[in-house]
Amino acid sequence: MVVFGLLMAVAGTILAAAPSFLIALLALGLGATSPTGTEVGPFLSVEQSIVAEAAASGRRTRAFATYNLVGTLGAAAGALSILALQLPVDTSALSPDPLRPMFLVYAILGLAAAGIGRALPGTVEIGRMEERVRLSPDSRSRVARMAGLFAVDSFAGGFVIQSFVSFWFFTVYQVPLETLGLIFSAAGVLTALSFLAAARLGERFGLLETMVFTHIPSNLLLIAVPLAPGFLPALGAYLARMALSQMDVPTRQAYLAGIVGRSERTAANAGTNTARNVAQSIGPFSSGAVVAALGSLAVPFLIGGGVKILYDLAILASFRKVKPEAV
Repeated sequence: MVVFGLLMAVAGTILAAAPSFLIALLALGLGATSPTGTEVGPFLSVEQSIVAEAAASGRRTRAFATYNLVGTLGAAAGALSILALQLPVDTSALSPDPLRPMFLVYAILGLAAAGIGRALPGTVEIGRMEERVRLSPDSRSRVARMAGLFAVDSFAGGFVIQSFVSFWFFTVYQVPLETLGLIFSAAGVLTALSFLAAARLGERFGLLETMVFTHIPSNLLLIAVPLAPGFLPALGAYLARMALSQMDVPTRQAYLAGIVGRSERTAANAGTNTARNVAQSIGPFSSGAVVAALGSLAVPFLIGGGVKILYDLAILASFRKVKPEAV
């Protein structure tokens, strides 16, 4: 955790001072920055194992809900940085200089993350092991299937990452950039609040059921965004979608932690998160290719939402008989 925080600090410093695009790419190669507005870096696998280990028996889903709640509220606050840092809103301003303070703030936050990681108590560890932990045959099968399904979901999500949605609103409805910051901040707050509801629903109806039956409506709303008859209906569909779309996150994390052994969690998290990140990285390229071929900014919403619904049905069919330990 300390090393990952320091990588954030280094990446932010390089981006703040980078004299050229190639130097900036070096910072991105460290893997400590996210193009999506959500956490996709190396923190996740370790953090999720820590949360599962620290959570009291039977309270794991609520612990993951709180973990995601705090992180998403932080992301919502970050979306307001366009106002707080007075970032440029004139699209003709091509110089990166006004953006450099943002990356300095990112570097400082990386140091703060390293400090928090250093302060974690030893009880978050499951103990040092002389040999590498290998997944049992049952766990390996489950993780492989889960990773494949998560990859499909993330590939579809890559079609409509936050930067594309921002571009869509800006292009289709000429929404000012400062207003976009407010929109994504509001979306982050709605997403954060949904985590608390997800924990309650997961405990009452089941983790897998909550994952699927909140995700399907959110994807129908995603499809509805470009089909809406105006800006306000499109904005309403998008915000409603964001109020549902991440309810599967804490339940998914708790479910995965409950279907593998305690010592296998970090490896399971690493495998599924790697599959998600790699697949999501292909999504924006595919989205751009589709837009260029068809000349329509609406198509990525339709493809992303449609493929995500197929993922929901597939994961329900594949795992409906696999019950996790106490959530």
